[in-house]
Amino acid sequence: MNCLAIDVGGTSVKYGIVDKDYKILQSGSFPTPSNEAEFLESINNLVYEIKLEFSAISVAMPGFVNQANSEYLFGTNIPFSIDFKKLKNFDKYKFFLDNDGNVAAFYEYKNYFYTEFKHLIMLTFGTGIGGGIISDGKLLRGQGSAGELGHILTSIQKDVKCNCGKSGCLEATTSASKWTEICESLSISEPNSELANRFKKLKVGSVLFDNKINFSVSQKLAQNEIIENISNGLVSLFEIFNNEIFVLGGSMASQPFDLINFIENDLAKRFKFPSRKFPRIQISTQKGYSGILGAASLYFNE
Repeated sequence: MNCLAIDVGGTSVKYGIVDKDYKILQSGSFPTPSNEAEFLESINNLVYEIKLEFSAISVAMPGFVNQANSEYLFGTNIPFSIDFKKLKNFDKYKFFLDNDGNVAAFYEYKNYFYTEFKHLIMLTFGTGIGGGIISDGKLLRGQGSAGELGHILTSIQKDVKCNCGKSGCLEATTSASKWTEICESLSISEPNSELANRFKKLKVGSVLFDNKINFSVSQKLAQNEIIENISNGLVSLFEIFNNEIFVLGGSMASQPFDLINFIENDLAKRFKFPSRKFPRIQISTQKGYSGILGAASLYFNE
């Protein structure tokens, strides 16, 4: 039977009706609501409006969840709790809930990488930075909320405060939403530049990693800061978890441009790993849909 899979981000909520073969039969999105009541109302309306049949609702949230109680507890970009048991007709459907980075990592691993690797780390770049860690073929949860990779203190801009309250978080300076903010600022200061023209057409911050653009000195400096932050984060995670592959996903995955090349060049320039091989880095196989498919996998793998 089909699953209504919902991938919640700090800016937008993506949803899809997914069948057992992980084919998305219908999809859409709406802006992320600003409180519990609006959130529940949006889901209720979605359930009512979808015409395709489904037997389960599965939600991926960007923060801490209590799976046993079907509750979202808190996240830096959605700073309010949600009790999903308050949904209309809650008992009519099977219900699943998990962290968005966890489900994305689990889906990517189980469907594309488990025959080749046992140790995978996924980072999802969107409004914030989510993450999921596969260690020895299993999802690493710690006490329940392991994988909040956006809040490791590896940013070279130590004074930038994150929504979580700490300063120096990877997310605070390096999320995809920050790429967009930086492109907007650079476009204002240099309106006739190639970057400004490309950004005006595409409206995605990842254009900052398009190697076909002739970047100005200030644009290159901004680009380098982001790349160094990402590299520092990946190196720190590698030293802790000794993983074999990094998968980068989230909203930017549909248009990553030359992001991987920039990261690999920076790693080669600034780091050495004698007697060890640094993990492979690649873009999510499902582009921007790994969250939806990951949420659906909670149902199909129950």
